[in-house]
Amino acid sequence: MVILDVFSDLICPWCYIGGRRLEKAVGIVQERTGQEFRIRHHAFELNPAMPAAGMDRRAYRSGKFGSWERSRQLDAGTVLAGRDEGVVFDYEAIARTPNTRAGHRLVALAEREAQQGWEMADRLLVAYFSEGQDVGDVAVLARIGKEMGLGDNVAEHLAAPALDAAVAEDEQLAEYLGLRGVPLLVVGDKAINGAVPTEALVEILERHATEPPAGATCEDGACSL
Repeated sequence: MVILDVFSDLICPWCYIGGRRLEKAVGIVQERTGQEFRIRHHAFELNPAMPAAGMDRRAYRSGKFGSWERSRQLDAGTVLAGRDEGVVFDYEAIARTPNTRAGHRLVALAEREAQQGWEMADRLLVAYFSEGQDVGDVAVLARIGKEMGLGDNVAEHLAAPALDAAVAEDEQLAEYLGLRGVPLLVVGDKAINGAVPTEALVEILERHATEPPAGATCEDGACSL
């Protein structure tokens, strides 16, 4: 089993695109080599100082990028990039830029309860970018959590200190790594920045799937550490 660690935020369009490219690459490499992979999501907040209730998206993006026109140009670029991956962006449906801390706690809950943190992160990206849902709203998160099989008490569970600690641990690791942007994929001792094209990911994953672990000795048809 090869573990793929991905740092991402739930309102990062390139994380949405990059995640789909990674899933496609994993499928190709698993079919070719028989190697199993598991993708793990790690929390990263692009806007850690965002108010808990979020902000009007137009106001926030206009301030961040200098104008609404510039923001729309950047959005258009992700729309084009996402088409080949089957990713749909409906920016007209998005009213607010949320604080993503609670969303990351939901991902941590899904990982703790069912080892489905990656699946939950993807579901929240779909909810935000394709459906225009406010993924900073606990009521929205509770409904999505219930839909994903986490039961009726998701809102209550999201207040658990252990989930906030899990998010904080991820962010401390990101700080240790010097991470300033996402997505970031860590496989073995390699860190790959950005939404890398599927073909390049296939090459990276195939090489990792077939190479012996660092420090291994291989002879007579077998490898040992």
